[in-house]
Amino acid sequence: MSDGEPRPYRGSAILVITIIVVSGFIIAGRVPRQYSTSDLRVRVAIIDSGINIDAQLESRVVAQRSFINTSLGYPETDNSTLDSQPKGTLHGTLVAKIVADRAPDAAIVNARVVGPDDTATIQGIVAAIEWAVLDENCSVINLSLGFSPIYEGDVVGQTIAWAVSRGVTVVAAAGNDGQDGINTSSIESPAIYPEVIAVAAINELYAPYSFTARGPLRDRTVKPDIAASGSYTYGGRTVLGTSFAAPVVSGAAALIIDYCLEQGWKWTPGMIKSLLMASAQEIDVESWEIGVGVLDVATAVVYLDNARKVDGLPMLAALTPLTGPFSFERWFVNHTSTVTVSVFSSSNVTFTLSYRGDAAQWVSGPETVTLNQTGSFDIEVCVVSSESVESLEASVTLSAPDYLNMKTELAFDVIVPFRKVAFDFSHTPWSIDSIYGQFRELYHQLTKFGILVEELNRPSDIVYTSLLQYDAVFVMDPAAWGYVLENYTFTKICPLPYTQFELNAYRDYWNAGGSLLLIGMSNSSIYQTEANRLFSIFNLTLNDDHVPPLTITVNGIPSTAEIIDMEDHPVTSFIDSFDYNGCSLNYSGDAFELARTQVFWKDENDTIHARNVTVLVGLEGVHGGRLLATGSNFWLDNWALNKLYHSDDNLKLVLQAAYWLLRVL
Repeated sequence: MSDGEPRPYRGSAILVITIIVVSGFIIAGRVPRQYSTSDLRVRVAIIDSGINIDAQLESRVVAQRSFINTSLGYPETDNSTLDSQPKGTLHGTLVAKIVADRAPDAAIVNARVVGPDDTATIQGIVAAIEWAVLDENCSVINLSLGFSPIYEGDVVGQTIAWAVSRGVTVVAAAGNDGQDGINTSSIESPAIYPEVIAVAAINELYAPYSFTARGPLRDRTVKPDIAASGSYTYGGRTVLGTSFAAPVVSGAAALIIDYCLEQGWKWTPGMIKSLLMASAQEIDVESWEIGVGVLDVATAVVYLDNARKVDGLPMLAALTPLTGPFSFERWFVNHTSTVTVSVFSSSNVTFTLSYRGDAAQWVSGPETVTLNQTGSFDIEVCVVSSESVESLEASVTLSAPDYLNMKTELAFDVIVPFRKVAFDFSHTPWSIDSIYGQFRELYHQLTKFGILVEELNRPSDIVYTSLLQYDAVFVMDPAAWGYVLENYTFTKICPLPYTQFELNAYRDYWNAGGSLLLIGMSNSSIYQTEANRLFSIFNLTLNDDHVPPLTITVNGIPSTAEIIDMEDHPVTSFIDSFDYNGCSLNYSGDAFELARTQVFWKDENDTIHARNVTVLVGLEGVHGGRLLATGSNFWLDNWALNKLYHSDDNLKLVLQAAYWLLRVL
């Protein structure tokens, strides 16, 4: 599945606000609430769709401004601060009400950036953040909106880092495209940034909602950070979304700041984030789904009361993940597995690390970690053994003066690999392209059968001598498009083109008997001209067409063509069909066709034509190498292997393709 693309609009990014789901059950016997006057010491900025002020909010909203202005990239100016009601539903108003409910003494600052079409501009978001910090002295900013991560130049992220450096706590919705855990690495910007408290949504049973975005990030960093209730009921109906979980946490942050003011204590954004994470209630859901646990304000206050104070600042810290590896990960002997640990603290501090447990000899990492409220480090695990080893345990403890010790614990087995495969993501910038993202299930299925899978994430990884250690290399989404933002204008580029040195490395690997799986896409997803520099080495070409000609997306899942016309071959044996969404291929020389489909088109006279196009090609080299090439990743992604498209045979095709490339078939 190709990565989502930000939509350009008058030189600006269009941000898609997080989804609102409306249900219609009635709340009987509602009694009008009585609202008291608040002291309004702590200001919370709601950067959203505007606020309709009612009896609850009339004494709470202390400043308002609309940023919907042509000078900020919008098509027209609208100075109203009322709720735009994107998609016909109140949004900013409900976010404000949740903050008002959760933090009775918080003042609310209304910054309207989202219009009725459910969009906002980058300039509008940036200007609203700066206004909230510089003009309105807000202590908390709530961002119940998000957009696909940008490859380079995300000024929203830069502005948030600036706001946090000035003492502002920033809370953001994780996003609503989790698709019941299938769409991993789906955390949206700005929730992806370490300074931001990224909030997942849970239901009343403390289970993650199907829509809530999942992590981890592409580099295995755990996101979201914490979870909170993702529903809000008003006027006889209920809305759902991480949009409504984020203000629960924003309200908690405001409460904590107000409590610090009452006690005469200082605070920092790092302290607020550390406190909320350290005091969260752990539940039986993995950290890459909901973070460290569920927000627990009462426990947070207890933590705060008992924390050591230095010059009036409570010294609090938190880390994530608390345990490892993830349930879908499998570790192997004589292979390095990396765990990225994120650390948060009240202040600039240096932690000393100690490694313990029966597997400590196989665990390496830094001796110290220095951070200013936010930081991270990597733990590397490599068990040197000629045989599988079970029930290994290790822990890494962080300690520093004035802070309580923190620990992350590892409990794992390691096995001897049957074969070694590299997933080559070196030339794709997409945040979902990893063993943690859209190819998580592919990774899980291969490792389940004892096949070691390792990622190649940088162009510098494409070296002939390095490739030789693998029995096969799967080249994923080569030369994929990325978006850079400069002067508030999106530009679509191929940020990771191939060098001749890299192309030579693939050729030499093939000539040495290595096997390759080349996975292209249509020209709307990758820069085919650049990708064809790789494909052409093997007398193959990706075509500038689309199979199927039209894609319809329903519930976040694109339509596919079901491929049924296949040659008899070990790769396609006993396969009735597989899913496809991408482009066709041309081939020549010794390459051979494995699968084809028929496409139809209409000419200028409305005459319908049909032709067969190739969608899967094989090749066997004189030195023993084997190659498969395709113009679609849709038969290998999480959706395909969980039978969410059309075919039930995608997994069978994947395994047979892998076994053929690995010379098992």
